[in-house]
Amino acid sequence: MTEEERKLKKWKEEIEKREGPAERLERAILIGFETAKRNRENKKRGFLKRGLWSTAIAAILILTFITSIRVSPAFANAVSAIPGFSGLVDMIQDNKGIQMAIENEHYQIIGTTGETVRVKVTLEGIITDESSMIAFSTFEYNTKQHPYQYIKGYRILDTNGKEIANDHSFSTSWNPKNDLLLTSTTEIKFDGPVPTEEMILEYQFADDIRDDQVIETIQIPFKVDLKPVKREQYAVNRTVVVDGQKIHIHSITIGPIKTAVEVEYDAENTKKIFGFEDLRIVDEKGEVWSSIINGVAASGTDNPDINIFYLQSNFFRETEHLNLQFNKLMAMDKDEAFIIVDTDKKEIVIQPQDGRFSNLKV
Repeated sequence: MTEEERKLKKWKEEIEKREGPAERLERAILIGFETAKRNRENKKRGFLKRGLWSTAIAAILILTFITSIRVSPAFANAVSAIPGFSGLVDMIQDNKGIQMAIENEHYQIIGTTGETVRVKVTLEGIITDESSMIAFSTFEYNTKQHPYQYIKGYRILDTNGKEIANDHSFSTSWNPKNDLLLTSTTEIKFDGPVPTEEMILEYQFADDIRDDQVIETIQIPFKVDLKPVKREQYAVNRTVVVDGQKIHIHSITIGPIKTAVEVEYDAENTKKIFGFEDLRIVDEKGEVWSSIINGVAASGTDNPDINIFYLQSNFFRETEHLNLQFNKLMAMDKDEAFIIVDTDKKEIVIQPQDGRFSNLKV
């Protein structure tokens, strides 16, 4: 078993042992669906109107845009001038919004390193919007003399060690030529504006992915010097009807890091909608900003019928108008959108009529 296979096995065991409330599971399923869809070999990508909303969105749209996001020459030139960033290119090659932020110099180089006998971490740089931040980090492991350590999480602290942000998500990418090198993007949300005073990014490690106890930490101080930016919010307040199902588009918020689309599924709908197959923003030239691939694609809210879908950002692109488009939804009749399992008898008691689930193992 390779090192990577061992890590995957441990992650699987960790997931199987954890319990979570129904609301968190619901959100995880939604995010899982969105992430899995984006990994298909052929990605169908393909709207929102600043001010006026296009009436064409009231039906399943005819046009399908099939695109391949490539690193632009401007982005390549910008990256070549950033120390330590070359290893992070793969993580953002599918995110034009982040690329444009870097092209427009909305990227702050940090380059500070911290290390233990097992791992060296470098906080390469950051990108910010009004109330969130993406931190780019690289890791170099030393397992010849010491066992491997797992990343358990991150914390943002003030200089007194008090946690000042507790909502974060992160993605990692292994170096295909060296599994002791990895890169990470960490998105951190603050309750208010991004602090401008000195902060500390704390990296937390454990010997086993199943351990809740943090064995070791590395703390790297930094200060945000980027010019503050204000996200643009557009009230949409339009309803789309698809196969008799009402979908309310409340608002769209565009920032340097991502675009957030607030969607509510009508409580009277007969189907449970799991998500959009190809939600996207398209400008007047046909350029597409699709869903976030390497990161959080959606999140829930306190209202189970309201979800936030995240798209790549066109914040740094001047456009005459934008449209929000989609072609497909994932949905099931509400009376079939659940499954009941008798774990004692090891049998499926209730499931969709087509009997799609089988071979139950407990």
